[in-house]
Amino acid sequence: MKVIFLKDVKNVAKAGEIKEVKEGYARNFLFKNNLAIEATEANLNNLKRKKEQEALAEKNKIEEAKKVAEKLNGTNLILKRKAGEKGRLFGAITNTEIAEELEKIGITIDKKHIDLKNPIKELGEYKIKVNLYKEIKGEFTLKVDEQQ
Repeated sequence: MKVIFLKDVKNVAKAGEIKEVKEGYARNFLFKNNLAIEATEANLNNLKRKKEQEALAEKNKIEEAKKVAEKLNGTNLILKRKAGEKGRLFGAITNTEIAEELEKIGITIDKKHIDLKNPIKELGEYKIKVNLYKEIKGEFTLKVDEQQ
């Protein structure tokens, strides 16, 4: 019997796969536990439509990430903070603050995507990398100046 797997089944198949399994296994285990459905013509069409929608959504996410990367590349962000004598900041600049400042200039990025190893604690210029989506990355310059 041909079935379409709805969920991953260890050592058998992954979700979305179509496989031939024994009828008893399908009826007594896979169907009862909602792990698979019978591969009828209607179910196959639904699966095909669902995969097409997922591919389209993936394509849209990639395009959106590329647009954001284009905006980011070449962007110079300047932050003014109070600092001590040797250029050490009173308080650190975190990825949350950077995300908020980017949003003010029209670039919306989740703070988790900003690749900041440690919070910035000194005045200076920094290259900040942003992991937007899978292999799509952006980079911008952050300059921290002393607030008068």
